[in-house]
Amino acid sequence: MSEINISSWDPLETANDIDKDVVAAAKKREIKNILKSYVSNYDPFSELLQNAMDAVEKRKNQLSSYIPKIFIHIDLNENSIEICDSGCGFEESEFRAFLAPSISFKSGGKTRGNKGVGVTYIAYGFNNLFIRTKNPHFSYQGLMRRGREWIENIDGSVARPKIEKTETQSDLFNQIDQGSSFKIIFTGSHIRPANLSWYKATTAEQWMYLLLLKTPLGAIQLSDKNDSQDIFFDLQVTAPNGDVTRKTDTLASYKFPHNEISASQNYTKIKENIKKSLDQGQDIQKTSLRFRNSNGIYEFYTSESLLSLIKEKDGDEYELIKNYKVTAYGYFAYSTEVWDQLNDKKAKLRKNLRIMKGGLCIANNRMIQGENITIPLTKNIGHQNQTHVIVHFEGADPDLGRKGFQPELKDLAEKISVAIVRELSNQRMYLKSDSGAQADIEREIKVDQWLRELEDHEKNNPLVLDNDVFFLPTKKISIGAVPQSEQDVIVLFNQLLAGGVIRGIRLLATSQSSQYDGVFRFCAEEPLENLFFDKHKNPLGVNSEQLIKPYIIKPKILEYKYTLDGLIREFESEVKDERSIELAIFWSMGTEYEKKYNVISLLDFDNIHHRKHHGITHILNTNTNSYIFAICLEELFELLNDQDKAQEKQKTKYGDVF
Repeated sequence: MSEINISSWDPLETANDIDKDVVAAAKKREIKNILKSYVSNYDPFSELLQNAMDAVEKRKNQLSSYIPKIFIHIDLNENSIEICDSGCGFEESEFRAFLAPSISFKSGGKTRGNKGVGVTYIAYGFNNLFIRTKNPHFSYQGLMRRGREWIENIDGSVARPKIEKTETQSDLFNQIDQGSSFKIIFTGSHIRPANLSWYKATTAEQWMYLLLLKTPLGAIQLSDKNDSQDIFFDLQVTAPNGDVTRKTDTLASYKFPHNEISASQNYTKIKENIKKSLDQGQDIQKTSLRFRNSNGIYEFYTSESLLSLIKEKDGDEYELIKNYKVTAYGYFAYSTEVWDQLNDKKAKLRKNLRIMKGGLCIANNRMIQGENITIPLTKNIGHQNQTHVIVHFEGADPDLGRKGFQPELKDLAEKISVAIVRELSNQRMYLKSDSGAQADIEREIKVDQWLRELEDHEKNNPLVLDNDVFFLPTKKISIGAVPQSEQDVIVLFNQLLAGGVIRGIRLLATSQSSQYDGVFRFCAEEPLENLFFDKHKNPLGVNSEQLIKPYIIKPKILEYKYTLDGLIREFESEVKDERSIELAIFWSMGTEYEKKYNVISLLDFDNIHHRKHHGITHILNTNTNSYIFAICLEELFELLNDQDKAQEKQKTKYGDVF
């Protein structure tokens, strides 16, 4: 046996001497292994977008006056997506080599990708790929066919694909001075997604939710110190019926829950205002009322605040947080129904598709990586689904397909997420609640019997009017003067109900002999849109995020008065028990409320999240944590007739403590 008479050799150079078929087979196996790491329906969008975003940032670094811009066209008729960037474009030498496995011209570090596997996935993961590029030095437009078919083919009957020059034009590509365009037509087997219509998104608005929440287009910005460029994009969607919708000049930025879900409170702001009240000797309870009944509470965390949160002063985790400049974000929702509402009512996407939900998202270099991870709570595990946490690293190195991180980074992210859940969930007193105080079954037995009798009467003797000729709006009320008595208040209130000014209150009975004035139900019936708040069209409405589904509550007690003062005096003389009353309706607020109640004005639009039912104008809170919903007709009319003046009055009268 002869000995090799060389001292050293380069294995990569030696591989070039091997039979070309052997090398080709090895390359094919390498590509197939790369494709196996891409299993998400969002992967093609993500890879195309991250490359486009890196390209425009590269040009911005070379030309300060340039505004980074990306153009996207989703064509549901053609089942295609085209993403065009106005970046630098390819040089000829780069263009000939960039589709080869593991070839990348990115510098790494702050770029979104640098392994070169993403472009390989785009090239060989699909069967119709248009590639276009141009700059002052080089231009080319080509089509690569049957890349996926070649990879999946076993018997060698499919030839290795090549990029062939194409004369097919692209409107997006033609409108830029330089840059690149990639277009995928989703055809053939083993393609994910097989059909872009699967998402049930047919408009630019709907697709914007998908792209900003599930792809790098939703850039993560958790720190003011981040030196990344602002990138803008135009999105065009062609629906199956040919309709075209557009969103133009939109900032590429993640749709954080607090920006999408109304009545979300910042934890730092709460703490700052509580401290301010303490320093100024103000009523802390009144201050905290402003933040209550919210849909969620959120917070941003710097590296320093994370170290304090997880009580880490030295050691491995301290070094990881410092080295990777770890930052985080947390949002704690009052209920998982918030995520349902966001998907079904706001984004209007495929039923049961949860584009945002509870869990841990790990991000690197401004980009979410992979799917949500379950937050590993050992207690109160339900909170893991209520909390949306993002932990962001700078310069970490996820594996192929952008799915996973080194074990120590994943463990750190999970520890941070648990700490964030614990901190935010401890502030649940500020959040909306579906349950009230426990009923006192020994109190007011007669009232309970009366409610039951009326509930049975309603069931057995419904009042129905099917003729649709009546109750047409006349934009007028039949009472012609300001109320002067309690009876006037009753008449006016009933007219407001019949005219649809106040909606969702169903009267069951008015009593002349019982201890209380009447019985009613709060209800919300389809179409729920009639109950949604709109500053101009429906200022007495409720936030759409807070009205999840139709409801009809059990009968409750209501009281009419000319002024609230009269009701307060009946409470003080124990003629009536305020714990029995759910709704008070009166003309004037009077003056005695200042001594008894902390009043939240729902006519102040900053407090709309406290309005649980349509038409409620105020909430009367006692020091015993009980409350009464109120409708002050005088101030309701002021709001409907002059919003700006009424807003100023409400803030002044009921205290804007901030």
